[in-house]
Amino acid sequence: MIIPVYDSELYLESCLDSVAGQTLSDIEVILVDDGSTDASRDLAEEYTHRDSRFRLVCQENRGSGEARNTGLQQATGRYLAFSDCDDIVAEDAYERLVNSLRETNSDIACGGVRRFNREGEWSSPLHKGIFDAPRRSTHITRYTSLLGDRTVWNKVYRRSFWDEKELVYAEHPFEDGCLTVRAHVLARAVDVLSGPVYFWRQRDEGPLSTTQRVYDLSLLDGRMQQVRTISGFLGEHSAHLKRAYDLVALDHDLLILLTAVPHVAPTVREEILAFTVAFCEKAEQDVFKQLDHRDQECYSLLRAGRVEELMQHLLQRPDRDFL
Repeated sequence: MIIPVYDSELYLESCLDSVAGQTLSDIEVILVDDGSTDASRDLAEEYTHRDSRFRLVCQENRGSGEARNTGLQQATGRYLAFSDCDDIVAEDAYERLVNSLRETNSDIACGGVRRFNREGEWSSPLHKGIFDAPRRSTHITRYTSLLGDRTVWNKVYRRSFWDEKELVYAEHPFEDGCLTVRAHVLARAVDVLSGPVYFWRQRDEGPLSTTQRVYDLSLLDGRMQQVRTISGFLGEHSAHLKRAYDLVALDHDLLILLTAVPHVAPTVREEILAFTVAFCEKAEQDVFKQLDHRDQECYSLLRAGRVEELMQHLLQRPDRDFL
């Protein structure tokens, strides 16, 4: 179990409590402090004194991807799992996921995700519908909905598979999606468990998480890079998966990019619009008919060049539609 830790003193304790309380008790937890500037490192160190299953590794700030790579070098178990330091893992998550891998010999087991903040919880838009029913020993080529399952932390991976495929995190603000899609494609089989195994926090206080910083210029570029990387990888491996990803990207990734359009400088706005228009032009045209009516209207305005109307349309949609 690898947890990158960075400036999360408000949320870290609840995360680590959820990991320490797992019904699967035989776990190794590697905390990688990535140069925290608040009390996160001290909190992490407390857990190593309190629970012998926890170990702390410290490094200068290099990003969550590199922190996970550092943790991977330290990990000794037969299975791998990840958590972000502000989220919560369901109490029986690892028992369910590991038991599934033992029963099926699949390479990856994954489960559902709920979003939450101090006001309540709701279904994760990114994972909608994917985990409604269990599927054992399936694969992304047969169950293309897994293209929406682009997070590393609602899963357990077989370590031998991870090493065989030489999976590593790239320096990329959205490294999760690129690595997870690659893992899904390269896996021999994947187990899909119904019900939530992971609770993904929408921060109420403190620094916003990467996914919440929807108007950050560097992250906007990262989102576009993620779409290019996944689209290019799938294009090399399967035309079938590439077509399926068109729908996933239009239903989620590109909508998040477009929500920034009313809030950024004109030069950035033009870059986002040019990128999304180019993607739309290359996408299979019948894909647009599978979107809901609000999304169809959004892309109709985009492709018609009616930017002012598009911005008004986007401003009327709540963030929770996407995040």
